[in-house]
Amino acid sequence: MLWSLLLTIQVAQSAPASHLVTNLPGAPSYSFQMYSGYLPIPNSNGRELYYIFTTSQNKPSTDPIVLWFNGGPGCSSLQGTFIENGPFMFGDTNHTMYTNPYSWNRIANMLYFEIPAGVGYSMMGSIINNSTNDAQTASDNLLGLQYWYTLFPEFSTNPFYISGESYAGVYIPFLASYILNSNAKTPASAIPIKGILVGNPITDYTVDAEAAWPSFLYWHQLIDDSIYFPWVNLNCSMVWPSNPACDPLSESMYDLFTGVNYYDIYKECTPEQPMAFYKKRLMAKNLQGISPCTPNIALTLYLNNPKVRNALHINTTLGAWSTCADLDYTIDMRGSIWLYPSLISTPDFLINVYSGDTDSYVATAGTIAWINNLGMTTNVTWSEWYVDQQVAGMYTRYGTNFRFNTIRGAGHMCIETKPAQGFSMLQYFLQAKDLPSTP
Repeated sequence: MLWSLLLTIQVAQSAPASHLVTNLPGAPSYSFQMYSGYLPIPNSNGRELYYIFTTSQNKPSTDPIVLWFNGGPGCSSLQGTFIENGPFMFGDTNHTMYTNPYSWNRIANMLYFEIPAGVGYSMMGSIINNSTNDAQTASDNLLGLQYWYTLFPEFSTNPFYISGESYAGVYIPFLASYILNSNAKTPASAIPIKGILVGNPITDYTVDAEAAWPSFLYWHQLIDDSIYFPWVNLNCSMVWPSNPACDPLSESMYDLFTGVNYYDIYKECTPEQPMAFYKKRLMAKNLQGISPCTPNIALTLYLNNPKVRNALHINTTLGAWSTCADLDYTIDMRGSIWLYPSLISTPDFLINVYSGDTDSYVATAGTIAWINNLGMTTNVTWSEWYVDQQVAGMYTRYGTNFRFNTIRGAGHMCIETKPAQGFSMLQYFLQAKDLPSTP
């Protein structure tokens, strides 16, 4: 209904010229099109989602649209745009932008939303919008996406997928469910969603993220028997209240983790003062004193350059861009695991979960645990998959539509760490094919 109303209010036209990015400072030459701008959320006291859209370098008129979210909750998806799978990249210490040979827009039209409203260059509007939650975020994402289609109606029939990492493990199943429900109510304006691709995803707090952290430390030789065995025997938990005797054990874990990259234990840590944001998240006590090790200095400097802000059509009333926003965000403690049975049962709906196996934040073992708890039948047994004649990770498939793979030697931001493997994974996912099991 809303989408139809918007279409009648706004004259349908191809990609709005006012949103076209015509001269992005520092960017290498490119032949595709880039757009950026704002998607107003109706009746929201001023919320507007900021987006960037890069057309495919292949066949934009027919190639799929892939929407990307970073996590948080409250971290900017422009990290994905400029340090993971976008056409132009910055490194951890390299402040010169370079062409990404594994950009996902080689084969897909890539869309990035900064969510929730108030994150990055999205507009919060009224201060009352600082308080938000998973359901509100999903509703805003749906309304923002519906508005985006009124700006780009020529893409209304392209296959649509949602992708992302970390807390996007909640964002994505929520939005997918909202889209499917909306499609059922208004089939004439249905969004042609075909599947989801989620990496190192927060999904089930009882088994993943903090719950899996101690076992990850032990099996990666970061703590020894003197800590781990008592931890298990006392039935200790990082998430829920447990025996007071567990407290010194957890403190020992933090002490032994000093200087290790939380998001990729084999990657060098680029130190910075822990952001206030990290101290206010769900596991606030546990994250205090652990540096995120990923300051994104080059990206922060770039996105706050006045010429860049002007080129990207940033609202002039906004302050500086930062990696994450300090929102009053209420997390649904059910995670997103409860949404999966319905998504799995949706005909021809493809689900691909992936996991970088050196990430201690959302460890692979925790992800495997919640997948196993779904009780699906294994149709492709656990096996290696390959990129360039090298083992890229492990792969398995459940039923016909649920795939899981690891990316070997990758951390939390898999696509940044292993771009070739990430690109290959995307190719096979969009083609609904199993990953290659031979070199």
